[in-house]
Amino acid sequence: MLLISWNVAGLSTTLNRIDKDYSSSSTLHNTQSALSTATTNATGTTGPKRSRCHAFAHFLKLHGDPDILCIQEHKIPLHQLSSRSEPFGCAELDGYESFWSCCVDKSRKGFNGVVTFVKCGMVQYANVRPFQCDKLDDQGRAVMTDHGDFVVFNVYVPASCGMPLSYKMKFLNALRRAIRIQKEVGRKKVILAGDLNISHTGIDVHWSYRSIQINHVLLNTSTNSNSNTSSHDGNHATIIADGNDDDDSNVWKQEVTQHWETIQNALSTIEAVPITTKNVATGTTFQKYRARVTVKQHNFPERKVFLGGYQPSVEMCLSCVNFDEVTYYDEDLNTECIARKSNLVPLDTLVELMSKIVGIEWDVSTIRIISSYAANLERSSPPSKWLSTFLKEDGMVDAFRYLHPNAQGRFTCWNQQTNCRFENIGTRIDYTVVDGDMVQYMDNDGSQKLRCCHFADESNFGSEEAALHAATASGLFQGAGFEGGGIAPATQRALDTQFGENHTGIIYTAPQYSDHVAISLLLNEKFDKAHISRSLVIRNGKDTKLAQPHKMQQSISAFFFSSTSRSTVNVNSSAGLTTLTKRKDISKSQNVNKKSKGSIMEHFCKMKNNG
Repeated sequence: MLLISWNVAGLSTTLNRIDKDYSSSSTLHNTQSALSTATTNATGTTGPKRSRCHAFAHFLKLHGDPDILCIQEHKIPLHQLSSRSEPFGCAELDGYESFWSCCVDKSRKGFNGVVTFVKCGMVQYANVRPFQCDKLDDQGRAVMTDHGDFVVFNVYVPASCGMPLSYKMKFLNALRRAIRIQKEVGRKKVILAGDLNISHTGIDVHWSYRSIQINHVLLNTSTNSNSNTSSHDGNHATIIADGNDDDDSNVWKQEVTQHWETIQNALSTIEAVPITTKNVATGTTFQKYRARVTVKQHNFPERKVFLGGYQPSVEMCLSCVNFDEVTYYDEDLNTECIARKSNLVPLDTLVELMSKIVGIEWDVSTIRIISSYAANLERSSPPSKWLSTFLKEDGMVDAFRYLHPNAQGRFTCWNQQTNCRFENIGTRIDYTVVDGDMVQYMDNDGSQKLRCCHFADESNFGSEEAALHAATASGLFQGAGFEGGGIAPATQRALDTQFGENHTGIIYTAPQYSDHVAISLLLNEKFDKAHISRSLVIRNGKDTKLAQPHKMQQSISAFFFSSTSRSTVNVNSSAGLTTLTKRKDISKSQNVNKKSKGSIMEHFCKMKNNG
């Protein structure tokens, strides 16, 4: 069984680009299964009509013809599905059933949304309100599908920067409860797929994005200084850390420990300075702010130092260098919890503080040593801790890390506004997580290799260099130029590098499609034989109907169309006008849908990458 999960950051835009890239290469004769049913024309002859979602169907076949496709951030409103005006008619993909969770929260209109496509005969039930909580379910962030022996949760977990942490943790706790119910009460195996918006460990974020627990450094250095020797020369103290005076990797800890008080004194003087910036091209001016501190050091004159970049508000400006403890209220625990420990400092910020305030410049090799130290410490954020607990206590397994525990630089999301994908500066926040007893169906014999494009050293596929090749298609993908205009168009050769053998891992879809790439889970034939039925019948209960709004509309329109057809036949059959009248009615309907689709397409193009 092949499952693919992908945050498309707006399905309309992604489908539009796939259609441009692959509609011409997907010919009618070799994708017959993607065609709509034959239609009768005015002369009475029949012929195949190309499905509006034809290119996407071809695209999926090139990606191994997945049994289950989980999409996050489709951003399609419910009314488009119920009126069948969704882009490219994508609710009906030949050979698949689709189950839609749409955002109906008015405060988040135009955002979120998840949809799961499942091969016909493989699903019996769906639920787009699995948490039974309007506050969580209304945002369209989860859909559960039942496949007999197992269920799939397709989720789009709130981002910490987009929603309060309290809401994110409420969502995660509800998700864990829903999964437990399926495992313990329903006796189902569980697959969790989607954008969790969590970087679990240090290895799941680019080394420059890691944060340093300064309190841990101070405690570690102080402990070792008490058990070793310290030499003093005037006002300068050299602390022998970690019990190894020859270990250069500890020098940075000594420097931080020696100068942290000076840094804190400087930060206590912080102020937000208003600065007017100007767009050279348009002449437009903007009011922004930069953080400024006063540095006072013994035997040195007082000086003013700017820190960080330009920020749009005073609050954001000051928060960039505020390392106080932060808490949030946990509704489930009914108590205040720590969201961020005190003195947790982003690595790039620490480098800037050491340089500008105390005059110590670290070279790249030192910074990488510091980053490795941060990677080896457990991440302290509540979401990361939640994932650790979920995996350990609930017997779940991160499928990617199970097969590739030490792979470096394997990210699934990048900031494309700053061309980060083209340097592979990203994070891994998209996951397939499976029940522990399902790992027996994941071939771990070395056959499932990481995709590396044209990187030739097979013995080093887990390296950062191999990951850079994969993310950039060995340099074939190019970012946006300084003159603007967005990401550079990709050649067909570059686009086709995204296809490969089915595997459990990362599918490096083109950067033009989304700021996320797809991920995949491949379970072997033993799983298929033991746990998959391809003759399941959908139980058309309330929950499943709610997950298929496109079918609710279709059943109503089919009733009226049937009545209209019978009436038209009775009145016009003697005049031979039956077929022409039908075609005229259909043409009018298509024109209305086309007009609606155009306005929606324009809306989603503007909304691209939001939310």
